[in-house]
Amino acid sequence: MRVAMFGYQTWGHRTLRALIDAGHEVALVVTHPKSDHAYERIWADSVADLAAENGIRVLLRTRPDDAELLAELKAADLDLIVANNWRTWLPPEIFELPRHGTLNIHDSLLPAYAGFSPLIWAMINGEPEVGVTAHMMDGELRRG
Repeated sequence: MRVAMFGYQTWGHRTLRALIDAGHEVALVVTHPKSDHAYERIWADSVADLAAENGIRVLLRTRPDDAELLAELKAADLDLIVANNWRTWLPPEIFELPRHGTLNIHDSLLPAYAGFSPLIWAMINGEPEVGVTAHMMDGELRRG
């Protein structure tokens, strides 16, 4: 499949590694600029570095709402977008763009702990079970 990936830090790095190892054609990676925030230095495997090492075009963005990014995604003629550890909302003009849509991978058993640092909050709250949710993005936010 021809794929673009939105991701950041170790979770995004592992997702990109899995896409590459599975033989997908990763056309474009969108990731956040590096941060010196203490939390972000803990799980700081670089999505940008892994993409560059594999000859994949990288765009650094804090938000995905600019015309250049949309044009790049359209030109990439994508089958799928995969999002993992992307910090801001993806608008419909992005998540509806690929032929097969956009797969979001979230590190919690949604709808619990939607948002920032779900595994940390689950541990703080003593949850007996944690997991990962993969779902196709659409325009609705639903409760399970």
